[in-house]
Amino acid sequence: MTPSASSRQLAWLAVASAVILMITMGVRQTSGLFLLPITQTTGVTIVSMSFALAVGQFMFGAAQPVFGALADKFGSVLVIVAGAALMALGAILTPFMTSPAGLLLTMGIFGAAGAAAGSFG
Repeated sequence: MTPSASSRQLAWLAVASAVILMITMGVRQTSGLFLLPITQTTGVTIVSMSFALAVGQFMFGAAQPVFGALADKFGSVLVIVAGAALMALGAILTPFMTSPAGLLLTMGIFGAAGAAAGSFG
């Protein structure tokens, strides 16, 4: 491999890593901005949504080592794609949840676990 080809590959790797990190962390960091719209449209209390976000913080930290081990065993591409699917599932289902348990599942489990699978921050 020529030096310019390896430099080009490293540049693409850095860009892909930055995009993945921006998406996973962006989804996690902006969920608090939707606190009032979600609580007003679904009827779930602010306390319930805040609890779901707190559980999501815990899930994010607890799931990262698990997904890291899975990436070592099955490959990082598969784990990142599975994480994107989990995060998308959580984002798609969140507006339809009208109970605290539903928000806990979508925002606290699916969204946070999906971000943990795709994040490496």
